[in-house]
Amino acid sequence: MNEKDWLIVRTVWQYKNITRAAEQLFTSQPALSYRLKQIERKLSIHLFEESGRGLVFSAQGRYLAQHAETMLDELQLLKNTLQNLNGPQQGELRMGVSSNFAAYRLPDLLAEFSQLHPGININLVSGLSEEMYLKLQRGDIHIALVKDDYGWKEGKRLIDEDNYYLISRQPLDLALLPHLPQIKINHGGHITRLIERWWNANYSLAPRVAMSVDKLEVCLAMVEKGMGYAIVSSYRPLADSLFRTPIVVGHEAVKSRTWLLYRHASADAAVTLPFVEMFSDHR
Repeated sequence: MNEKDWLIVRTVWQYKNITRAAEQLFTSQPALSYRLKQIERKLSIHLFEESGRGLVFSAQGRYLAQHAETMLDELQLLKNTLQNLNGPQQGELRMGVSSNFAAYRLPDLLAEFSQLHPGININLVSGLSEEMYLKLQRGDIHIALVKDDYGWKEGKRLIDEDNYYLISRQPLDLALLPHLPQIKINHGGHITRLIERWWNANYSLAPRVAMSVDKLEVCLAMVEKGMGYAIVSSYRPLADSLFRTPIVVGHEAVKSRTWLLYRHASADAAVTLPFVEMFSDHR
């Protein structure tokens, strides 16, 4: 099936009349009928039902006609995208980024990106990974930099990895951990489940949460003052004075992974693809 075939199927579906469809396609009725027969043979289907009620699409024909709409829309989007990529790269790139990556890893990358592509303006929002992923699904943003790939079916790249550690100011007897104060930070759903899995594999008691904080800086400051232990990733360099133990589940270190999620086909590819390509250079 080529573009002309899809256009024929869509036009006949729209008019439900061979004569009117032929007029719209600037061809003759016999030529159009012949092309429809060729499509049927190629796909081994029947586009129309045997009926005395005029042109009635079969179930196969209806499905193909609906698919023709999708194929023609995608082809037009592809043409527009290629045309946009041929011109100057400018516009607004909307991105949603997990808070810690936005704070500790993204600034240098954005500064470099802005030097390479001064015509592209950045519209940035940060927060929990789950919130950023929902924004991507709704189309509020072009790109999400988040802590899980969420089974995303379109463009995705693993762009960053860090280990998770149990950190404290003093050496800890890990057997006593459930009785010691924990400074808890919100890791988001995916990492929280991994840490819970590690905890449940090692302890029958729940952790003794002394404080719950939402900022890595606050968490680290409390640990450095000896207020408790914490489980954090190495997003930012950890103080040499802190003791650390890797978090391991099933002989595999629990890692903080950052994913770049985006759409393959987008009318905004002229601003999206330069950013995606720059990130691939940092792997």
